[in-house]
Amino acid sequence: MTSAVLATQSSLSHQETTGAPRTLYSNTLVTLIVLICVLFLSAYLCALIVMYRYARNHPRALNKKSGVYLQRYAPAFYLFLVISSLFESSLSGWLLVQDAYLENFPNSQSRRSAALLLFCACWTSLTSGTYSMLFLHPRWTEYCISSIGAQALWLLVTLILWTVGAGVLNAALPQLLLRAQCGSLAYCRQIQGLFGTLLPSSHT
Repeated sequence: MTSAVLATQSSLSHQETTGAPRTLYSNTLVTLIVLICVLFLSAYLCALIVMYRYARNHPRALNKKSGVYLQRYAPAFYLFLVISSLFESSLSGWLLVQDAYLENFPNSQSRRSAALLLFCACWTSLTSGTYSMLFLHPRWTEYCISSIGAQALWLLVTLILWTVGAGVLNAALPQLLLRAQCGSLAYCRQIQGLFGTLLPSSHT
């Protein structure tokens, strides 16, 4: 009896000593993820402002009225993509960090889908940020990669990636989006945020 009690106490103390470092490492990595996203967004906004001023001082000739509207509103569209994808990358990265140290993902398929959505978010933030620079620069718009066809192809590829990622996550957790049921699922609201929506959740 005494040996069993001592074994139980030692296992509990081991869990307590290992649980604290895991939480500390998790919090540290989460802070690093947030700092990286903030630094990337700050650098992108600074570069965008510089490029916008350069484009105003060196305007390119626009023959059609549609080109004027495209020149005016397309950078705002790319800016929205960068900000939303950075939010998505930080959220999916946070969930993966929590699972790496706390092991609280419901299944392996949901973990893989979160990793896929992290890739989609990084892809979108980097490529949309690059395209916004290419679009604003008066000379870079002459390259083939800056053409309307290339941008349409990029948009199609990006849409396919996001659709596949959301579909895999929905297949892993069908009750979360279709029925809005969290149950005992950890980080229910955060996983719903990967879908870009916050539904009224039922904990039944």
